[in-house]
Amino acid sequence: MEKSASSDRTNGPDYLQQWPGLFIREGDRIVDAPPEDVEVAKRYPAFANKGAVVGDRRITIMCRADKYRVGEQVRVLHVLEALKPGQKLFVMGPKAVYGEYVDDRLATAASADPAQAYDGRVLDSPGVDYNYDITHYSFSEPGRHKIYWQMGELRSNTLEIEVVHP
Repeated sequence: MEKSASSDRTNGPDYLQQWPGLFIREGDRIVDAPPEDVEVAKRYPAFANKGAVVGDRRITIMCRADKYRVGEQVRVLHVLEALKPGQKLFVMGPKAVYGEYVDDRLATAASADPAQAYDGRVLDSPGVDYNYDITHYSFSEPGRHKIYWQMGELRSNTLEIEVVHP
């Protein structure tokens, strides 16, 4: 089988090969994300458990591992992918995450204030937007936990986290 110029069998289309960077907030400043978060985000092109495609878009959440110790921070990264041309990506950020659930309970605000206006760079699809806040959770008791992100008609994959005693 011949390899397509616009696609890689392992990592997908060319737009997935472009790394735009990952940023976090430190007070009022926006700075580069820590290397361990960048490492997780860069796994996205080959990540097997992406969210379902709806209307040529999908949202996906990722974290470093599926097993954590009691009290250890679980950092959740958020990715929106627009797979086909004809859509706009609002790539400036990090943007607040709305509609994230932990164990079927809303853990963030349900949605953005409709009066909030986006004032940043807009790219045409296809493409990937990594610029969402990194949410974080820790659990005080051992057990299994589920995290997912719901954004309108889009629902991410579900992360299943096992929390164990140290």
